[in-house]
Amino acid sequence: MPDPSRFLAWQRAVAARLSAYGQAAIRQVSSLGIDENTILLVLALGIGAAVGVAVIVFYKLIDLAQRVALTTADSLPGLGRLSIFVVVLAGLALARALVRYGTNDSDGENVPDVMRAVAKRGGVIHATPVGIKTAAAAVAIGTGGSVGPEGPIAVAGAALGSRIGRFFRSGPTRLRVLVACGAASGISAAFNAPIAGVFFALEKVLGTFGVNAFPPILVGSVIAAVVSRAAFGDNPVIAIPTQYGINAASELILYGLLGIATGVVSVLYTRGVYRAASFLERWRRIPQQILIAALVVGTLDILLRNDLWGRGHETLSIEIISQRDAWFLVTLAFAKLVVTAFTLAATRAGGVFTPALFIGATLGGGLASGWSDLWPGFGIVPEAFALVGMAGLIAGSTHAPLTAIMIVFEMTGDYALILPLMLCGAIAYLTARRMHPYSIYSQWLALKGEQITSGQDTAILERLKVRDCYNPNPHVIGETATVSQIIEAIAQSPQTEFPVLDSNLHLVGMITYDDLRQVLSSRESLAPVILAGDLASQEFERVTPDDSLRTALQRISVRGSHYLPVVDSANGNRLLGLISRQDILTAYDRALLTQS
Repeated sequence: MPDPSRFLAWQRAVAARLSAYGQAAIRQVSSLGIDENTILLVLALGIGAAVGVAVIVFYKLIDLAQRVALTTADSLPGLGRLSIFVVVLAGLALARALVRYGTNDSDGENVPDVMRAVAKRGGVIHATPVGIKTAAAAVAIGTGGSVGPEGPIAVAGAALGSRIGRFFRSGPTRLRVLVACGAASGISAAFNAPIAGVFFALEKVLGTFGVNAFPPILVGSVIAAVVSRAAFGDNPVIAIPTQYGINAASELILYGLLGIATGVVSVLYTRGVYRAASFLERWRRIPQQILIAALVVGTLDILLRNDLWGRGHETLSIEIISQRDAWFLVTLAFAKLVVTAFTLAATRAGGVFTPALFIGATLGGGLASGWSDLWPGFGIVPEAFALVGMAGLIAGSTHAPLTAIMIVFEMTGDYALILPLMLCGAIAYLTARRMHPYSIYSQWLALKGEQITSGQDTAILERLKVRDCYNPNPHVIGETATVSQIIEAIAQSPQTEFPVLDSNLHLVGMITYDDLRQVLSSRESLAPVILAGDLASQEFERVTPDDSLRTALQRISVRGSHYLPVVDSANGNRLLGLISRQDILTAYDRALLTQS
């Protein structure tokens, strides 16, 4: 019987040899005087083309799964509409089986996991589990599951960018840009929206609008769109019969109200996705979780005339807005929220963008239909509000308003709606941020104990830990030290703040120059009776070695101090050392130089 370990060792050896060739090629190119920006542009071109082809393959997989699902449903005699439940159950079960046995039942390999990889792992993303999750998503989508194709595509693009970058042994800085390039290419090809892809990569993946990152991300996004258009045509993803625009300036008030409504519902969407996951986890056996999710998805779809049935990689037909009444559309929006939450919880694969577009469209169209019934002479066009509602739901749920505005604009090609899109997207984003601090992406990170904020500076500070740079041998003062002894200790140390320890070497407080100055102003009367323990301030912040430098910088700024005591995580009174603002800045500068 063949030994798998020998095959894996051979595979690693081949990968290392190919990677060495790739690095040698990059060195040869660099020796010709070709700069880093040119290298990035060439790599971005290759990533864009590869992601474009990957999107075509992914969509073909979805179409195949959908054909099999529909054929199976038609071949089930006597079940009628109940065949939907059977197909959904089988699809969810197969998708979860792929995830369980192919990725060890991981709930990662999603957009927030890519964000974490860029911020904390230098852009390293492993391709194998991502590929399995992508296949699982294709099965779930093709069999009627309510998840989007854009998430797996963006993650697959990011993994391709990471793989290509590591093939050429790229450093962390270049690798992060290539990962963002792959994610942008995925969104671009999925929605025929290259500009939205660029904004998505900059807003959510990199978290910064860096000048050096912009050209390669733009090139990759454009190339992916070109490849995708060659296969699917250069048509708007959502076909609209006419340019809608604004009939009267007073309509902007209603678009503002729609922004508030979509902001509120986007928070419900974010919370609902993770509440559904918590709900299913009450049942420890996976078959029970699948059965419950299938019952929810199948039952709601049957009750709502099959309008929730997944349409493969298509997003939404705008005709549904004019064919349904107001209450039905609003009900459909909340039902879509529920089935999306349960599908994601059951399969652990799929995206949240496309369901958000559906929820926003049906919510916006439903509200507009209701307003049109109330004020028939106002000239309200529900289809226009449906399109704008898409942007509101995306902006509120992802906290990416620029991406939301551009993706709906590019999907429809309706420039006349740009003002309502901007207004609704901004208000929805602000409303959602006011109600809930996390986006649908950052909520996943928060549940993992991660906190990633935008920008390269905070990403570096988040990666670095206190243990990397604190001083383990600070000058300390005993709590029984007199004022004279304190002055003598200060004179011999460059520190400006001092930990005070008791007889058991436990931290009892901190002494600063300001504390000492107050005593010296009344030295004759207070100095003979004041000890260090009396002088030490009990109000001070502290950190542990496992805290990030970002956390340390936040805490050191709370009271405007220059030093923080570093204490044991198990015993908050046991002093391990001190960390200063200068220590933090030095570690940051060193990391920045290493990256460069």
